[in-house]
Amino acid sequence: MRIGINCIKINPEYSGGINTYTFGLLGGFIKIDKDNDYYIFVSDKNIHLFDKYKCFHNVNIILAETNDIGTLLKKIIRRVVLFLGMPNLYRFVNDLLFKSTARIVEENSDIIYIPTTVLDYFSYSKTVIISMHDIQYVHYPEFFTKQALLYHETVYGLSAKYTPFIQASSQFIKDDLLNHFGYLKEEQVKVIFEGVNINDFRNHNDILNILNKYSIPEKFLFYPAQLWKHKNHITVLRALNIMKKGGLDVPLVLTGARYSASNDIFGYIKENKLSSVFYLGKVPFEDFVALYQQAKFLITAVLYESSSLPILEAAASGTPIIASKTPPNIEISNILRLNLFEPLDEKELADLIAKLWNDEDIVSKQIHHNNEHIQYYTWENAAERYLTFLRRN
Repeated sequence: MRIGINCIKINPEYSGGINTYTFGLLGGFIKIDKDNDYYIFVSDKNIHLFDKYKCFHNVNIILAETNDIGTLLKKIIRRVVLFLGMPNLYRFVNDLLFKSTARIVEENSDIIYIPTTVLDYFSYSKTVIISMHDIQYVHYPEFFTKQALLYHETVYGLSAKYTPFIQASSQFIKDDLLNHFGYLKEEQVKVIFEGVNINDFRNHNDILNILNKYSIPEKFLFYPAQLWKHKNHITVLRALNIMKKGGLDVPLVLTGARYSASNDIFGYIKENKLSSVFYLGKVPFEDFVALYQQAKFLITAVLYESSSLPILEAAASGTPIIASKTPPNIEISNILRLNLFEPLDEKELADLIAKLWNDEDIVSKQIHHNNEHIQYYTWENAAERYLTFLRRN
């Protein structure tokens, strides 16, 4: 079987969930599957990211889109049509403009998988599965600009309508998709959990070097997340402020690029003089792993997401976890040991951190449990679930 994986939309400048998910899953496929042929479709903008796969006999890298003036013009036309607010016209024009790219994908695939959330073309003749990672825009429209909201409402709606199958990373997201897109059938949405490269997060790192490099304390909370509003950094900062006023100053290390929540985050830090908060921005992967390994706890306070790669990465690193009580995190807590709190309750979070901060017994028990159970979330297991689903369809 020729499995086509459309990676044309992978942004080489982005460091975050979709890229981590895509490359993790690709690695899982390659490790466990020697029988099928993989055709990875890329653009001239991101083709260099896939060089490491060229040595595998069953992997083919195909340049399907070039970022030339013609392609740029097509994208401008598509955007203009989008703002007319006519989904069917958008679908028609989009299919017309990108038919040649879709033809390259179809001619080299028996089945097509798209990890980048939505369809890039709405009239594929081959079986297609997409990973629609979440529909945050439905629940938190206030976090989106009018233009972004229009894009999501149009393109996500068309993608759900015109794709045969959707992968969801949690039961919560499956239910969310079925509830919002009334035309979807239950059998169209398949739950396949996310994964982690365990060995990557267990490799030895020079901890002293990482502490000196970034001038951070030996014990800290670690929150690796882009500075988006739904990541809910503010609740964490409010909890730390409560603790500081009570005499416990807990350091926090933040990584991630600056996005829509940046002004609120840095404004709160400055206004409340939270000198124990360290923002490192985007860091190299080896430093990222070292920060996980040195952290006293991972903390994640998200309001909404499909699952949580940071939770899996922390568990693989041997780092205990404090996480918001979202439905996907509750699902993960059926396998891993997590310390959960209500996402907008800074007092509950402050009390939880204070309780756990010096409790070495509960920390060691959680680390031991998670070390034994993280194998459930390998990318190889995720890839095997995909392959089982693809063989049946």
